[in-house]
Amino acid sequence: MPSGAAESGAAGRSPQAIVERMFSVEMAFLASEKKDIRQLAEAFAEDVIVREPASLPYRGNWEGLDGIAALFAKMGEVWSDMKVNGLLVTGSSEEIHLSCNLTMMSRATGRTVTQPFCERLRFRDGRLIEGIPFYYDTQELLEIITQNAAA
Repeated sequence: MPSGAAESGAAGRSPQAIVERMFSVEMAFLASEKKDIRQLAEAFAEDVIVREPASLPYRGNWEGLDGIAALFAKMGEVWSDMKVNGLLVTGSSEEIHLSCNLTMMSRATGRTVTQPFCERLRFRDGRLIEGIPFYYDTQELLEIITQNAAA
């Protein structure tokens, strides 16, 4: 891309605005009855990859818009009532680090968990190209979603 070509893309947008736009596109997609992956293209690159921890039920690398849609569906099978509190965003329009407290309810057990959460996000022209989430305690998450976990 020629120098300055991104001026119409993400350049000039704050990291906070880029993350808010990404969350907005994600929430609109999740709320829609018809899951049209073209909606995701507003905030996710065609070659996006999200790398989830190997210890979680939605483990692995989720690639492309189809992969992101499948990841959202899989996470939706596991969790409900996901909430982000205390969101802090820092970085540039190309690389953003965020932290928050993430609260989620297990669909299987009805149990709720709140943990610190961080994510490293890389963007190109305002669209996510790579996301690497860091959960505080994946063992606790597994216990929360397991039916026979101690209360």
